[in-house]
Parts: sequence; C-alpha cells; structure tokens
Amino acid sequence: MDDLGAEQKQKLLTGIVRETKQRIATISTLALRGVANLPATWRDRESREQIAFAAAGFGGGLVWKSFVVLVLAPTMLFGLYSALWESHGYVSEARVTVRAAQEQRGALTDAASLVGKLSGGAKSTQQDSYIVLNYIKSEAVINDLGGRAYMEKAFSRPDIDYFSRLATKLPVEDIFKYWTRRVAASVDTVSGILTLKITAFRPEDSLKVARDVLRVSENLVNTISIRNRADAVERARQEVDRSAQALAAVRQQLLQFRNENDLVDPASRAASVSEMISKLTLEKIGVENTLSTLSDKLANDSPSQRFQQSKLTTLNEQIAKLKDDLTSLHTSKTVASQLGAYERLKLEEQFAEKVYTISQNVFLKARQELDKQQLYLALVVAPSLPEATTYPRVGASVLLLFASLSIIWAIGALIVASINDQMA
Repeated sequence: MDDLGAEQKQKLLTGIVRETKQRIATISTLALRGVANLPATWRDRESREQIAFAAAGFGGGLVWKSFVVLVLAPTMLFGLYSALWESHGYVSEARVTVRAAQEQRGALTDAASLVGKLSGGAKSTQQDSYIVLNYIKSEAVINDLGGRAYMEKAFSRPDIDYFSRLATKLPVEDIFKYWTRRVAASVDTVSGILTLKITAFRPEDSLKVARDVLRVSENLVNTISIRNRADAVERARQEVDRSAQALAAVRQQLLQFRNENDLVDPASRAASVSEMISKLTLEKIGVENTLSTLSDKLANDSPSQRFQQSKLTTLNEQIAKLKDDLTSLHTSKTVASQLGAYERLKLEEQFAEKVYTISQNVFLKARQELDKQQLYLALVVAPSLPEATTYPRVGASVLLLFASLSIIWAIGALIVASINDQMA
C-alpha cells in the first residue's frame, strides 16, 4: 500500500467506506424487514446509508463521552467523597440468646408442671429470639430508647458528614428508615443466637447504642414473661374458685342427704345393723338348741317350751326386720341403697377436695413464679468498644459503583444502538 499514490489511496479508502456503509445498510434492512410502518423516505438506500453513517459516528467519540459523564465522573466523585469526606463508621457487635429459667431446673413438681401448661407450656427460645429480632427492627425500639432526642444525640452531631448525618426534626417514619440503615440483626436458625450490629460514627456511640438496645430488648422479654405468668396466676385463681364451688356443692348434697335420711353415715349404720343381725342370729341358735334339748324332757305346751318358742319367734321377727332395713326389694330406703348414694357423694367429695387442693397448690406456685424471672437475655458475646473503622470501604465501594454504572451504561448504549439500527 505504500507504493500507491495519494490519489489511489484516496480512491481505495473511499471504496472501503462505501462498501462498509452498504453492508451496514443491508444488515439493518434484513434485521428490520418486518418493520413496515417506517416512513417511505427512510426505506430508500440513500436514507439508510445516511442513518448508518450517523450511527457509525455515534459509535465513536459520543459513546466514550457518555461513558465518561455517566460512569467515570460519578465514580471519581464518589471515590473522592468516600476517601476524603465521608464520616468513618464504627460497628459494635453483640451476640445474645433467650434462655428460659425452667430449662435450668431438674424435675418439676406436679404444680409447677401445671403452671407451665397454664402459661402456655415450654416455648422455644428460638421463637423468643425472633421476637427480639422483630422488635429491634421496629419503631418500638426507637421509642423505648428515647425517641427522636436519643437518635439525634447519637446520629445528628455536626462532625458527621451531610449525607451520613440524621437530619433534625424528622418524622418518626424517616427516623425509622435511618435506623434500619444503622442496625443489622439476624438469628441463627440452628442455635437460636441473635447477632446484633450497630453502626455509629464514634466508638463510644456504637457501644452505648448496642448496650441500650440489649437493655430494652431484655425489658421486652421480661414484660412478655410477666404477662404470661400473670395470665397463669389469673387462670389458676379462676380454677381455685371453680373447684371451691364444686366442693361446696358436693358437701351441700351430702348435708341434704343426711337430713333426708336422718343419719350421718350409712356405712356406720350398715355395720351396726350387720352386727345386730349377727348377735340375734347367735341368740336364735342358742334358743333353737334349748328347744331341741327341752323337747326330749318336757311337753310341747309346757311353760318353758312356750317361752322359748315365743322368744324364737321374736328373734326371727327382729332378724327379718333388720334384714329388710339392710336390703329389701320392696323399698328404696334401705341401708344398702342409702349406702350406695352416700358412697357416690363421698367419692365426689373426695375428688372435689383433691381438685381443690391441687388448684390451691397451682395458684400458690403461680404466685411464687410471678415474682421470678423466667426468661433471660443471655449474652454470648458482649458488645465491645470498636477500635478500627469498618466503613467506608473505599476500594470495594468504588469498584461496586463503577461496575453497577458500567452495566447500566452498557444497557443504555445497547438500547441506543438498537434504536439507531432500527432507524437505519
């Protein structure tokens, strides 16, 4: 090519450019063959060549100028801000778990077991950890910490840069959004350990806020525990009242039974009647033996014989009457029937007494448990004073921003190129 003259080089270059433009126009036409609603002036060859040539010009300096303006310049500005102006962030980390006091005891008494059932049973401490997690990520923790005044004291100092500082007199919703950027919390699903990270702009602030969050979280856990135990006490008291009413009702039935039957204890009367029947039976046997002996020596109408016969008749009548009082098919007011009704009432009374005794023990145990702490926010890793800054991470942040802006720019460039191809 060095042997060619200037005029020949110019002709050769012109041919190459023309052929390139024709190929671009052909490719664009094939790609947009289905587009039939374009203006007619755009579908002639000359218009396609002009548009393709304009697209080729856009692919040169204009593209790189847009890359500089949209990618490089923002990345450089952000890098300067991160390196020179952005306030340093300190992270204080703590790890805690919720422990139940009942898990530390051995075998529980029946009353304590019933108290646990009345208070909802042994709950999973992992569930309690998730309760604390949701509390930390809610507006309630801000109010418990001290509200707007507390947040402004920790995050609105003048030495914090403008973009990182919490603006004053913000509504609580905006303060909550800012809080979510300064707190990070998660729960390990296996161990139930809650990890808390507080980011502030002074080591002392991050440590103080972390400790305060743990303090109000423990207050929340205690409040929930006290509420459950107070409910258990109330339910135990209601159970005592019900069992006392049941016992009183059974004893009233016993009193009515005794008044109606004119006896205190049918069992004692049955024993007494049985004893009398036994004595009369023995006496009857003696009289029968006497009659048998006298029958060989005296006449049947002798005074001694008549006396013994009269005595035997009286004994038989007494024994029959006592047996009718004890058991009979002709009346329902026998000792046996009274004894059955009485034993049923006594059994109900014993059962009511047992229930009343258990309910009293449960109530007393619940009252004792009300004064004890049942749930603990156990520190696995206590928050400590951070020494090194965690944020900003200038290199990682700049690279991430550069990559993100480059991807967005590349997508935009492809869209513009696609539009230009369609118009070519």
